[in-house]
Amino acid sequence: MAKKKSLKKVKLEVYEFKVTLGETSPVVWRKFLAHNIIELEELHMLIQMTMGWENSHLYFFQIDNKNYSPEISAKETNDIPLEGILLADVLGNSKKFNYIYDFGDDWFHEVEITAIHEHDERMQYPICIGGENACPPEDCGGPYGFENFKKALAGPDSEEKDELLSWVGGYYNPTTFDPNFVNKNFLWNEE
Repeated sequence: MAKKKSLKKVKLEVYEFKVTLGETSPVVWRKFLAHNIIELEELHMLIQMTMGWENSHLYFFQIDNKNYSPEISAKETNDIPLEGILLADVLGNSKKFNYIYDFGDDWFHEVEITAIHEHDERMQYPICIGGENACPPEDCGGPYGFENFKKALAGPDSEEKDELLSWVGGYYNPTTFDPNFVNKNFLWNEE
């Protein structure tokens, strides 16, 4: 099992991540910057916050043909517990890996490190730098359910449409995304 490295021995760099949610059309994706010393648990939370998920389901990473999951599910699945593991220690030569969220809806995310940058003292990390389209609502039924959800909202007024809008808080536009909202309200929140 990978051990946590001493931060003193690792050159501080910044990974540029692109996370693409599979089976969505138009494609839901995000780009963010985070330090190379990121732990898998921290990466999970960054994906949750930048995508718009609510962190209410189990998840795991598939990296270099191995599965890493929280201890609670690792015991049941023979996955490697991800607590305290640095991404850099398990990444290998590939810069792509998978993140699967919500074992009922099975949201498959492709995660790619698209660039490695020098650490910039003027920047605040992590930072969301791009993306397109709104994250599906939690528990909408996976990619198929998400497509049906969007069709119902785009259709004529109906009782089903009213119920769906009420369920998502009154408004949902599948084509919106604002990285500044993510940065201000989730990544840089000082609570």
